[in-house]
Amino acid sequence: MALDETTQARVASYVTSLDEDVFALFGLPEEVIAVLFAYYSRSRDDLRTNLAKLLADQELDVTPGAAPKLALATEKARAFHEKWVVGYGHASVAEHAVVHLAVENVSIVASKVIEDLRLGSYTEKSTRYVVFDTGSFVDLPELPEPLRSRYRASGERLFATYLDLMPKVTAALERILGPNASPAAVRAQACDLLRGLLPAGTRTNLGLTANARALEGLLVKMMSSPLAEVRRLASQMHAAAQHVTPTLLKYARPSAYRSELGARVEEALRPVYTPPTNERSTMVMGQPVRLVRWDKDALLRIALALAYDGSGASVHTAGLADALAYAQRTELETLVAASVANRGTHDGVPRAFETTSMTFELLLDYGAYRDLQRHRMLTPATQRLTARLGFDVPPELEDMGFRDVYQDAMLSAYDVWATLDRQGLGAEAQYAVPLGYRLRSLWTLDLRELVHVIELRSAKQGHVSYRRIAQALHRLTIGVHPWLKPLVRVDTNDYPLARG
Repeated sequence: MALDETTQARVASYVTSLDEDVFALFGLPEEVIAVLFAYYSRSRDDLRTNLAKLLADQELDVTPGAAPKLALATEKARAFHEKWVVGYGHASVAEHAVVHLAVENVSIVASKVIEDLRLGSYTEKSTRYVVFDTGSFVDLPELPEPLRSRYRASGERLFATYLDLMPKVTAALERILGPNASPAAVRAQACDLLRGLLPAGTRTNLGLTANARALEGLLVKMMSSPLAEVRRLASQMHAAAQHVTPTLLKYARPSAYRSELGARVEEALRPVYTPPTNERSTMVMGQPVRLVRWDKDALLRIALALAYDGSGASVHTAGLADALAYAQRTELETLVAASVANRGTHDGVPRAFETTSMTFELLLDYGAYRDLQRHRMLTPATQRLTARLGFDVPPELEDMGFRDVYQDAMLSAYDVWATLDRQGLGAEAQYAVPLGYRLRSLWTLDLRELVHVIELRSAKQGHVSYRRIAQALHRLTIGVHPWLKPLVRVDTNDYPLARG
């Protein structure tokens, strides 16, 4: 619909086009953008007309470069959200308001809580590209003395060892890699080898982008956390985000349900299962990946979804499923293989692979877990970080003669963790655990995401810790689904010095 001159003048500063059917919005508060998209479901008018109406009652300076006054438009948007989002529960409207938060000087422990939000985007300080400064770990004022002092001393020792070894390992790598290796590549290799010394309480920075609906859920979860730092951080994030979406995040509150969930499950589990009391039994190293469950009819499930998708109205599951059930296995394999033929470098497998799932138990160091947690298109269940599952000394450090100093620092941190844990401070004790210690995580993921994880994380440039996880995932998967072997692009080679 053609806009009159008055409407064009009002909206020109906020849209990339006045006549195209596809255009972008800019320079508007997030809550105003959210209400404009919400109007699509309740108004016969187009967005630009509704924007003009929203702005009609106030004088706007639309001179290029001028800062428009949007107080009234924002107030109208807030009133709309109070009625429809808060009052009537139409929470999907809040998904159109996007918040960008910079979250700095928080622990890695807290960053993992934030990054557990599936519908969010993150960029975090890298342990590969950044050498962390001495003493760069969070304090825990909630700890009683002398435990707080012991925790700080442990962090200082870990950082002292990390920074003392950094130039020595760098020099050794320069000799090994030769003059053709770039300084950046050498530094990255050194950081990779020594990141296991960094405690989980290490300070990190991250950028978070999320819609208001998802962010509210994250804030409620964080406000209900047993960790004091996470609760403090939730209050800070809430206050900062309210400058962008004050109404949509207004009612984020701690949840008694979330706070009590773990205790309720633990209580209900007692009659069924009693964990082993011998702590040393958990120190036994097992396989890095264990297959827990899978669908025996995975091939048939994928074939059915592939054949059904885009079919005509004469096709129904009864007839199609019967036909596929009587098909030769090789015929089903040919059908599935055809769906991934000519797949490009950046093409994922079809969504039909999402119809079947597998569950694995992973045993991996916390540094590798920190990397793999970025895969949020799956259902994880992760144990609390402890030092009970031990650690490995990187063989490259052993070859360089640094095994003892690395191991001594890691064992010293174990003692501090154990002291805190025995005092009933298991949640806080996580901060003292270096990234090189192992933890367990239970992953349930569909086959599409599994193929993505295997292909991405087995690549040559990946860290050796998670490359082994990806390779083990591949071995176990093709063990029960051999038809997948020619369809997955996995790198099963080993490369020296972690990343090739």
